[in-house]
Amino acid sequence: QLATLVESAPAGEWIVETKFDGYRLMTRIEHGTARLVTRGGHDWTEKMKPLAAAIESLGIGSAWLDGEIVVLGAHGVPDFNALQNAIDNARSEAIEYFVFDLPFHDGLDLRKVALRSRRALLAGLIAAADSDRVRLSQAFPATPAQMLEAARRMQLEGIIVKRPDAPYVSQ
Repeated sequence: QLATLVESAPAGEWIVETKFDGYRLMTRIEHGTARLVTRGGHDWTEKMKPLAAAIESLGIGSAWLDGEIVVLGAHGVPDFNALQNAIDNARSEAIEYFVFDLPFHDGLDLRKVALRSRRALLAGLIAAADSDRVRLSQAFPATPAQMLEAARRMQLEGIIVKRPDAPYVSQ
């Protein structure tokens, strides 16, 4: 799924998340083994062995996770330069994975299931593991306009708004 840039925050019912300044990463887990794949189709599993191990420690047998990898800076804000350095210098221990969707789980194709339901299942899987490197991308109980203002004050890249009933659309 790809985000679409808009000029203003929309009205209506939305799931509102932080826009991370990182790299999009899809994880395919088969028989408990994680394979990390970029949006461009590059396999980064070897490049990020510690992250693959953290994902495998979640104890998920089979799934596809969709998320963003980041390195958090001193103030807890994603630092894109630090992420590039961590990847380029094989220092992937600092990389964290914020997961926001679950298109497949335990052999089930969840792409037509409402986002709110996929996220509820994902939240349970991640919470059960209590990982400090693999986290659910937090949805905030605020309007898009409120979150956009907060993101501006915190100097974040922006926000992502998603329809709660949306299916997962592969690109």
